[in-house]
Amino acid sequence: MQVEPEGEVLVEPLSILDRREVQLRKRVITQVKVQWQHYGPDEATWEDEELLKKDYPGLFVNIRHWDDVQSQEGEM
Repeated sequence: MQVEPEGEVLVEPLSILDRREVQLRKRVITQVKVQWQHYGPDEATWEDEELLKKDYPGLFVNIRHWDDVQSQEGEM
């Protein structure tokens, strides 16, 4: 666990658990539910997908085809 000089604990995202679209006035943003390192799935938080992609691009390597997987699950 990394600690900043100011005493803040730095945690890294561990995995993406879910995805949703949220309507904000005239635009729609995509959020992902993130499980954080050293925390359980019950403490996951919803985060802006675009911001996470900028900071943690490797987190999205395994979910490139998220929409394809979701549509295939809906067909079953």
